[in-house]
Amino acid sequence: METKATNSNLIAKCYADNSARVQAYIAARINSYADAENLAQDVWLRLLEYDKPLTAETMVPLIYTIASNLIIDYLRRYYRSRKADDELRRGADETDHSVESRLLARDMAQAEQRRVECLPRQRRIIYVMSRYEEKSVEDIASELSLSFRTVENHLRLGRRDVRQYMSAAIS
Repeated sequence: METKATNSNLIAKCYADNSARVQAYIAARINSYADAENLAQDVWLRLLEYDKPLTAETMVPLIYTIASNLIIDYLRRYYRSRKADDELRRGADETDHSVESRLLARDMAQAEQRRVECLPRQRRIIYVMSRYEEKSVEDIASELSLSFRTVENHLRLGRRDVRQYMSAAIS
């Protein structure tokens, strides 16, 4: 019991002499004055809970050892929390991009549909069969009883018209 009372008196004197310096020491390392105040108070609380006898010579080095350990713990938590925040933010950005990408793809598909509806009838039929039904030029030619060259030409012109329209719509 006497050790606690002796320690408390030593700690009180040391607190009066060193509290501002300990707080400045911590603040310089963590770049946050408000958090430095809290950590400095934790230093003194830990010192009060110390059960071994303290001397005036060992008190100051012990204070800075405790402060250093608290700073390390604080910085570990801080950087771990920042890393988690960054990962969450990166995940949110990816989600935003995928939503944005889906909206852009939907808008582009709608613009393509509008342009396809404006193509001449034969060209529209051939374009739809190729693009949406994924039929080959040979299959389209035989199904529509047209020559291979005619289907190729309609498909080329249809793709060109749609591509030009889409380029203008995107710009």
